[in-house]
Amino acid sequence: MCAHRIDGMAATDRADVAAWRAMLYANDRLLKRLAEEMLREHDLELSWYEVLMHLAEAGGPINQRDLHQRTLMGQSGLSRVLAKMSEDGLVRRVTLAEDRRNLSVELTDRGRERLRRAAPTHLRGIRQWFGDQLTASQTEAIRAGLQRVLRNLAGEGGAKAKAAEPVAIGPSMLSLSSNAVSTADAIAVRDAVEPLVVTDAARYATAEDVADLRRLLSTMTRRLDSPVQFLRADWALHRRIAHISPNAVLRQVYTSLVDTIEDNVDAIVPDKQHPEYLQWRLRLHADLVEAIAESDPSAAAELANQHRLTAAPDRPGARPHRPPTHPDRPAVGTSALSPPGR
Repeated sequence: MCAHRIDGMAATDRADVAAWRAMLYANDRLLKRLAEEMLREHDLELSWYEVLMHLAEAGGPINQRDLHQRTLMGQSGLSRVLAKMSEDGLVRRVTLAEDRRNLSVELTDRGRERLRRAAPTHLRGIRQWFGDQLTASQTEAIRAGLQRVLRNLAGEGGAKAKAAEPVAIGPSMLSLSSNAVSTADAIAVRDAVEPLVVTDAARYATAEDVADLRRLLSTMTRRLDSPVQFLRADWALHRRIAHISPNAVLRQVYTSLVDTIEDNVDAIVPDKQHPEYLQWRLRLHADLVEAIAESDPSAAAELANQHRLTAAPDRPGARPHRPPTHPDRPAVGTSALSPPGR
């Protein structure tokens, strides 16, 4: 490919053009490699795997229009894929009573099992061909940079958008890439709604729900050395807790608030007490999962109040209290922090 010149300089000499081309080539070749591995090892198209993954993350039936927003496929392409996956028994499509022109899509047991078998191959490929080639700081820089590009393309800021003021979270600050006021408001509302979410979880959680929560808690344990990744694992746990509630409006409101917070976080600026704070939050989440497992709505609500990210109005910058000791329980989080299957 010939390098054209811009203002007397070869385009390929520009850092932004070089980064752009590296992203294009890496994306193309990585997707081809992942698709080859998925087809060879599981006889599964990568586009099918993508649909299975998004349906599993949704935690239940999802509107086909919403599924389209999550995938990288066009509407017609997604419809063709869903038709074939439905024929193969991996997904189920149901006409919505309130809108018969649209469809609800959900995983079947066969689809869930197919995803379970294929996921380790996909994650191994991402780690081998992408994650292992980068340092932790490079990975975080790529994530933060590309999320900023996506937000700008969605019209959420100019190309030279000014960095927002940070928002306090515990003893740390969230470095945001969009409106700090909106994000702070989302945090405050999420804190107010959370007791409703966790008490519903304590009332309605099944054994499968609890097993999923414990797996996500184990992920948090493995992310203690990375504040940003720890928070993302934290948010994944709370999304799963929200999906237990039978209240569809509550689920939607809560998960939308969590999405708003996560989408706007570029980095975390910790203070020297940050490791201690993360350990405390991990133990708090372990207790919360155990309260849900024990069907104890009162304990779950109490722990949700201690989980608040916002300080009390009359105590600016106040740190959360330590969780109370429950004399009738084992040491905080001992069972929830154990690896799944133990």
